[in-house]
Amino acid sequence: MTFRELYTTSKTLISNASDSSGTEALLLLSHVTQLTKERVLLHFDDPVEDDVIRKVLDLAQLRADGFPLQYLVGKCYFYGLQLDIEQGVFIPRIETEVLVDIALEIVEEEGLKVVADIGTGSGAIAIAIALNSSCEVYVTDVNEKALALAQKNAEKFGAKVCFFKGAFLEPLKPVLNKIDLIVSNPPYIPKGAILPKEVLMEPSEALFAGEDGLEFYRNFFSQLDLLKGKTVLMEFSPEQEDEIEKFGVFGEVSFYQDQFGKIRFFQIKIK
Repeated sequence: MTFRELYTTSKTLISNASDSSGTEALLLLSHVTQLTKERVLLHFDDPVEDDVIRKVLDLAQLRADGFPLQYLVGKCYFYGLQLDIEQGVFIPRIETEVLVDIALEIVEEEGLKVVADIGTGSGAIAIAIALNSSCEVYVTDVNEKALALAQKNAEKFGAKVCFFKGAFLEPLKPVLNKIDLIVSNPPYIPKGAILPKEVLMEPSEALFAGEDGLEFYRNFFSQLDLLKGKTVLMEFSPEQEDEIEKFGVFGEVSFYQDQFGKIRFFQIKIK
């Protein structure tokens, strides 16, 4: 079997799971052979070793079964960074890059020095902020696997990030008085929502937040005594805007659009 034939077979397998089956098939070939996509194409009519064929087709079948491509190749891209990713850790989305943009604008405009990222996952948000500002960055997560991966990613890019295990603001109490801005892309999907199979393969605690998807926000803002004087910036689902607006009792609420024109982020300056 040649690279071309292996590519075609893999593309066909993946086609029912992805609208980008050609791109994904080429990525799998590149990943298994450790060749760039350009080198794979250059050798398209060369024969492929049997163990490479087996590995590529095994991965293509997993992708066809709905397994996320990022988990298969062990990497994802966020804010121009190639991050390591693995099963059991939430995969960052392109929309969340705008949250980083907004955070960096707030930091610059208000001269903020310390940022906390709640529920960091792979560390994507925290690392992007740390590399693009002079801020101290603290992160929390309840998932030990996620924290270990986030630390690995931070070390990979030389990002100065401090890690704390735990939920919400609890693990940050020793440094809470230093924190100016709190950012988060929390779980906000209602329990029982119909999601693509590949999304359901991500950790449920990073996706679902009670019957209406608002449980995280309610629990977070119940710690109001820890939030006074701080700025909070979070992602949410556009359908939740009316409910999020009710958090205006805690301070002035501002909404921001993502790059697709959907209201997806809110900022509250806690009174």
